[in-house]
Amino acid sequence: MLPLSLLPLVLVGPARAGVELGSYGRVQVSTDARGGAGEPVNVVSHGSRLEQGPYLELDVVFANGEDEALGYRVVVTPALSGDLFHYDGQWDADLALRNLYLEVDGFSSAPLVAWAGARMWRGDDIYLLDFWPLDDLNTVGGGLSYRPPDWALDLHAGLNRLAADDWMVQTEDVPLDGGVGTEEVLVLDRQRFLGSARLGRTFEGQALTFRLRAYGELHLLPEGSRIAEDFVEEALPANRGTVLGLQASAWGWAEDSFVHLWYRYATGLAAWDELEVPASGYDTDWTVTDASEHLVALAGNHEAGPVGVMAGTYLRRFQDADHNDVDVDDRWEAIAALRPTVFFTDHLSLGLEASHQWLRPDGLNPRSGAHDVPQITKLAVLPAIQPRRGGFARPQLRLQYVYSYLDDDARWWFAQDDVRRRSHHQHFVGVGAEWWLNSASYR
Repeated sequence: MLPLSLLPLVLVGPARAGVELGSYGRVQVSTDARGGAGEPVNVVSHGSRLEQGPYLELDVVFANGEDEALGYRVVVTPALSGDLFHYDGQWDADLALRNLYLEVDGFSSAPLVAWAGARMWRGDDIYLLDFWPLDDLNTVGGGLSYRPPDWALDLHAGLNRLAADDWMVQTEDVPLDGGVGTEEVLVLDRQRFLGSARLGRTFEGQALTFRLRAYGELHLLPEGSRIAEDFVEEALPANRGTVLGLQASAWGWAEDSFVHLWYRYATGLAAWDELEVPASGYDTDWTVTDASEHLVALAGNHEAGPVGVMAGTYLRRFQDADHNDVDVDDRWEAIAALRPTVFFTDHLSLGLEASHQWLRPDGLNPRSGAHDVPQITKLAVLPAIQPRRGGFARPQLRLQYVYSYLDDDARWWFAQDDVRRRSHHQHFVGVGAEWWLNSASYR
């Protein structure tokens, strides 16, 4: 019900000083050209964004007036995802708060900004894959940003306690002392510490601007114990992880044109997403310290008059901590996507996207019993209406047709009764929209 409670703010916001509104969203309906719904067809961790479902972020930002010495912003971002009521007839939705924080500046003579709360703490992304290769944290904590000329230093620390699988938190019903019945008791309570640091240096030239960034993360999870079957206490060891990364960027040779290059090395707990409990891949002592991830990624965009070209790619190597040399969870994966677009007028465009994804696990596919190396090729046609020329011009109304070719190994990657296993050829025909309007997260 939170979005409804924000409705009065939406209605009166533009008329009130110090209230800003923004939004990021996408919505579409699709078919597989056989009578069913269009389904995402991917074997890599981060496939094409073209087949994504509905998603909405609504930003409400409260800012100080011009006559106040201390600058502040309160950012509230409820988000909705999942099937829409008009589609499945169910009066429900998946609701989350993506941002809920206070940011202040002007409290010192230095170019310093401080914040506290819950937020998406992000850097640059690969738009075509909807993927942040280096710095992408969901965190509850606080941070400082220092911005002297040509430099940027960002520090952050936070905590999380994931509710899944009794891994970080567990409750049990125990008998009431001296009474009848039970009471719920917290028997496992361990929080993960998340810390990050990012240092950037910008070099401005007459035609080009360059930026170099160094990035690091530290993940710490203390030991604990939980109740297993038959009320046997099970010890959970401490875990840790680190991330080290570099990013090089350049932009300025044309409007909306840029290139980003990343390298990321993660170990231990940081080799998994911060909101993910490792489902497998533990060492014999139930730690994940020896897990590792190497990632190289590239994204770019070039605009030249009536033509634009957007690209994104990454190569990833992941190994879990179980020291099994033929483990299907250990893998190489890669994807490359290219989207040239022709802008026939200021408002009409035609995009053509081609992508190829490849997965090479170290072990046997449990569904086929063979060492499968699945590959998928996608071709898409994207006519669109938008407010101006440019690959990132939004809001955008578009039609899209996506053809996916799955080789034999890719078909075996899906379950036996999955429609994506039945044919080499998969289709996705959709009509939809995407926008970002004064977004607090996608400025």
